[in-house]
Amino acid sequence: MPVLLTHPLVVRACQIATGVVFAWAGLAKIGDPLAFAEQIHNFRMVPVFAENLVAMTLPWIEVVAALALLLGVRARDGAILASVSLVVFTAAVIAAFARGLDIECGCFGTADASRVGVIKIGQNLVFIALAVGASLRPASRS
Repeated sequence: MPVLLTHPLVVRACQIATGVVFAWAGLAKIGDPLAFAEQIHNFRMVPVFAENLVAMTLPWIEVVAALALLLGVRARDGAILASVSLVVFTAAVIAAFARGLDIECGCFGTADASRVGVIKIGQNLVFIALAVGASLRPASRS
């Protein structure tokens, strides 16, 4: 099984899939930073004074990770950035769900109205698995 996970084609497929998800997420948020700032506010986890800063910078970090993954330039670094980001995002979704907040996750800006909950947590766990797969060093082809 580990040989399959580190097969160069599997690692590359994980990089592309993660890159597409992060490009979609980042670009969707860049288009409407005020709406994204409001979604951040709804989680009640970021100090109010920092919400706009997070809303303006986070999408660009996602786009940088996506470009690294899609172009294959420092793809492993992009995958690690994506993995860490997804763990933080998932923790935020779990915290909001545990507090009974009925809010949109904001994962894809206003392009997706999915809400925090079990389905979003499961989806994020799949994305984490893909990002971790994207961060593996491909096995040599010999």
